[in-house]
Amino acid sequence: MDRTGGRVNDRVAEGSTVPGPRAREREREREHEREEGEPEARKEEAGDREARDVFLRPGAGPIMTGDLVDGHRVLGFGHGGGPLPGRQDAGDAADRHGDRLLLDGDERASGPPERSADPADHPTLERSGRPPAHQLDDRHVHRASDLGPGLVAAFDGLLYGPEAPGYLDALVDRLASDGHGVWLAGGAPRDLVAGGAPETVRDLDATGTAPAGAFLRTVDEVLALDGRSAELPPRFSPRSLVCSILSVRRDRRTLEYRGLGLTGVPYPATGTDLREDARQRDLTVNTLLYDPVRQLVLDPLGRALADLGHGDEDPRPPLRLAPPGRPAGPVTCAELLLRATKFLIRWETRPGLDTTALRAWAAELPADLCARIDALDGGPDEWLRLATLWESWVPGGPTAAQAESVRGYGPAASGLLDRLSTPPGRLSDAVPPVEPGRPGRADTPTSRGGHDGDAPPDRPGRPTRCAGPDESGV
Repeated sequence: MDRTGGRVNDRVAEGSTVPGPRAREREREREHEREEGEPEARKEEAGDREARDVFLRPGAGPIMTGDLVDGHRVLGFGHGGGPLPGRQDAGDAADRHGDRLLLDGDERASGPPERSADPADHPTLERSGRPPAHQLDDRHVHRASDLGPGLVAAFDGLLYGPEAPGYLDALVDRLASDGHGVWLAGGAPRDLVAGGAPETVRDLDATGTAPAGAFLRTVDEVLALDGRSAELPPRFSPRSLVCSILSVRRDRRTLEYRGLGLTGVPYPATGTDLREDARQRDLTVNTLLYDPVRQLVLDPLGRALADLGHGDEDPRPPLRLAPPGRPAGPVTCAELLLRATKFLIRWETRPGLDTTALRAWAAELPADLCARIDALDGGPDEWLRLATLWESWVPGGPTAAQAESVRGYGPAASGLLDRLSTPPGRLSDAVPPVEPGRPGRADTPTSRGGHDGDAPPDRPGRPTRCAGPDESGV
């Protein structure tokens, strides 16, 4: 299987005026050459690319954020938990898996509407949304081979080597042929770009433009056709929209997928915007994405590579720990602080670790952060969830020296450490029974984490929201 720049989509695009990934890559190369040779024309050509974006969408591809349906802008996708009424045996299979299309105004509802996500059900659909490949400035898109001589081989070993899931190749191909983007996220690109070995990556985390139902449909079809992997149990959490494929051999890597994050919606939802997704992650170093089809590393905010200390300078550039935005909500802030503490402990011996931005953000958190969590409906459930995450990230808790260092980040951090030192049994005893049909607060989205596979795969309330569009500070 050719992995030098494009595969299935090139064949799908044959006979169409829409170029496939390989053709688009060649077009990008030609544009780059023209820009290098004619710097005075760069602004004009950038405007041309902007004008052409709408024409780079295939005529029969999936709906994307920014498209128009009946004159209303598409926000993204929610999940309805099952097929649309009367559509159990008809319509797109993704609808039967629960996908719901969200339009402007649906963010004010208490849940996703009963609206099909199948393009065939929307004759007024205007494909005006920007495809992911053209959402980013060229400076934020890097050939993996340019970032390190062995980086492509490291990713290929992780994705297609002897320890990789056998179904993964076919799954990536199917998603691409259906018109979806799919990227490795979080820990894998972060650690491999930083020079880590593939065997140090424990789990595979991915994101993409496919909403949960479309992804689950593809997984079902791929696993059914792969005799080696047909017995793998997929798992889905409607509370977080995380889709997990577990390994039969527990010592092998699993795959965990969630669509690109969507802000400003009070229920779990995903979109197709790379920058919006990046703003919701916990730290800038966790915003890198790897495109396995085109072998590209994406830095949506233009900060991850620099903050990861990537470069050939001598001395080595500092590794910076900084949130990409300013998250709202006490639980979101507490979880981000715990995630940051995990990396503070993991990288405490790294020379040149720069925590200035993280320290400034933590110092601004309210001193009564723990009390604000207590005041929430479902607060005890949230404390149990936070305690579970904390134990998985820092087994046995921090050492005395590590705890003292974390307390230096301000009263919120100090109070959080004190609260999480409460014996688990006491936390469990404090949890009130949940009324039938009434979701606990863990069912609502809070923040989107680093997606690095360090937390239990079946944890409740997978974080989905960190910063709103006007909270990111980016």
